[in-house]
Amino acid sequence: MRSQEETMAQNASAFEEALKKQGIVLDRNTHEDNTVFVVPEKVDGIGAVSLMALFNDSDRYVTLICFKYLTFPEEKKPAVLEMLNTLNAEYTMVKFVETGNAVSVQVVVPFHDNFSSEVIVDMIALVFRAMQEEHPRLLKVLQ
Repeated sequence: MRSQEETMAQNASAFEEALKKQGIVLDRNTHEDNTVFVVPEKVDGIGAVSLMALFNDSDRYVTLICFKYLTFPEEKKPAVLEMLNTLNAEYTMVKFVETGNAVSVQVVVPFHDNFSSEVIVDMIALVFRAMQEEHPRLLKVLQ
């Protein structure tokens, strides 16, 4: 049986090494065809959230997702969906999605033999920034 390190994709290993050089160690899990890093963050106006960086073992893409960071009651779903459509029209990289009466934010970053840990770090910052900037608009539709 191969160890986690042996089954982990090259891009996931490169990302982990780049973070270690900066003194950053993240929780890592490997299952099925993904290596998952958990990025905890305290976002102003929102609080503590966790972003998952999912590295597919094909090394073709990385999915960054902050899953279900804002929940809402069923009766607010039409208003929330309308706001998510508005946000998705305004953002080209970041996607706001509804899953089970909760809002998630995600970015899929494609790679083709050109992986860059710096791009992943930039995209993580972009997700957190979009969450922080748009949180007041989302809260407004929940009133």
